[in-house]
Amino acid sequence: MKHGVKQTRAPIVFADAKLMGCITAIAPDAPDIKVLVTMGGAASEAQKAALLKARPELLILDLEALVAEGSKAGTVMAPPTPPSTSDTAVIMYTSGTTGAPKGVVIPHSAVCASMTGLKDAGRFVPEDVYLAYLPLAHIMEMAAECVMFAIGCSVGYGTPQTLTDSGLKLAKGVRGDAPTLQPTFMVFAPTVLDRVRQAVQAKVAAASSLSQSLFAMGLEAGYREFEAGRVGAPAFWNALVFKKVQGLIGGRVKVMISGSAPLSRDTQRFAQTVFGCPLRQGYGLTETCSAGTISAFSDNSWSAGRVLTCCKVKLLDWEEGGYRTSDEQKADIGMPRGEILIGGPVVAAGYFIDPETPDAELAAKNESEFSVHDGVRYFHTGDIGQMTKDGCLQIIDRKKDLVKLQMGEYVALSKVENAMKQCPLVDNALCHADSSKSCCVGLVVPSHPALLAWAKQAGRPESESWAALCASPEATAAVLAGVQAACKKVGLAAFEVPAAIALVDDPWTPENDCTTAAMKLKRQVITKKHAAPLAELYKGRA
Repeated sequence: MKHGVKQTRAPIVFADAKLMGCITAIAPDAPDIKVLVTMGGAASEAQKAALLKARPELLILDLEALVAEGSKAGTVMAPPTPPSTSDTAVIMYTSGTTGAPKGVVIPHSAVCASMTGLKDAGRFVPEDVYLAYLPLAHIMEMAAECVMFAIGCSVGYGTPQTLTDSGLKLAKGVRGDAPTLQPTFMVFAPTVLDRVRQAVQAKVAAASSLSQSLFAMGLEAGYREFEAGRVGAPAFWNALVFKKVQGLIGGRVKVMISGSAPLSRDTQRFAQTVFGCPLRQGYGLTETCSAGTISAFSDNSWSAGRVLTCCKVKLLDWEEGGYRTSDEQKADIGMPRGEILIGGPVVAAGYFIDPETPDAELAAKNESEFSVHDGVRYFHTGDIGQMTKDGCLQIIDRKKDLVKLQMGEYVALSKVENAMKQCPLVDNALCHADSSKSCCVGLVVPSHPALLAWAKQAGRPESESWAALCASPEATAAVLAGVQAACKKVGLAAFEVPAAIALVDDPWTPENDCTTAAMKLKRQVITKKHAAPLAELYKGRA
């Protein structure tokens, strides 16, 4: 927040009243802020006093008071100033997972183009209900809400921590957002979807052995339907087993879209089976106003889908990684491969640079990451993809996620992490690879209910603290075995399977700066925070 406010020299800040502590912390270093408007309630007198001590000249208002002031009789209304297509609609900051956040300048034309493409891809009607729980500072959420408003759908607001009845931040006896709203459409970051999956598995694990057997049989039947290209379990198993599960997200969802990170095929078939509706992947970036590709609702195959009507996709050879468009001619590949470039009217104007403080690094990125081919402006995504014969894009690697091991093999970190999270004992995971070593290792945030259930079964004392349990060699060995089994199950090569792991007793959240608001891992922050255990994992390993 400090970076964005200072770089744009924003004079007015609208913020949730709960963020007063954050505002107070940055205020001394953000002299351009002249007015603060709080939403969701007025700031307390103590909060105001703390902020005014740092910035005595600051004007602090709450939104309701501001509206009331503007509604007074005799108020002179400012004339409307409609934007031109090239005017800036929003400067949206990227998550900053690998460095300082970059302000992406998105013009109105890009927003309108993106909305058109996303609307063309769906089958939404005004009667649809959308549950919004990701922050609007996330491009996928902004795009989804804009489309819903354009169509005339209802939108309800929730949070990732209160999504289901087992939400971590729900008061006792309070229902989750999804069961309360009963949405017909939801978008998911894969990390959130993995947590919903773990909530389902935890409920099943706590049920009777008969219920567990029925669930497993229903799941198997649903998986057979998935492989045959159909959605959900057969009607008998859906009625007997999965109706209650569907109630976790309201019971009315007719389509789910996953974006912001790769979705594993295993999570896709699990979600489609238990929730009885299509789960489709979308692919886009902040720099392309969320537009790129999206899977057709009728297409059950694993891919990021077809190119939206509002943009173009081009593959560019990446020689270092061995991905080329000529791979289509190779019998063992049969598809063009390369770095994904997205072009057309959805592409942002570039990264924001304060004219008073030029940034050579950002200027270089504006030159290297945006280019023109055949009169079309493209953004270089850094993702590696391949195009199937039926025109669907598959994301297979990421340039920044690839680490070359000592023997020359490449490890795709996010690919390994997706596999690690298929282990029921894992809530979140980070794969770490060192170019001077011949193996990779991992950090795991264990699933609280799953590890406690393991501890009870293993006969460990109930008085044992969570930190002590996570530090125990026995728990680490159990999770490592589960992680390695999950990695092998999805077909990872031996060098991609973590050779060792350490358990982390403190979850990674936006609050402790280990993840972005959309739950993407901040690798540099996490590896720095856990440098000692990572170094220990590599001891004695070549």
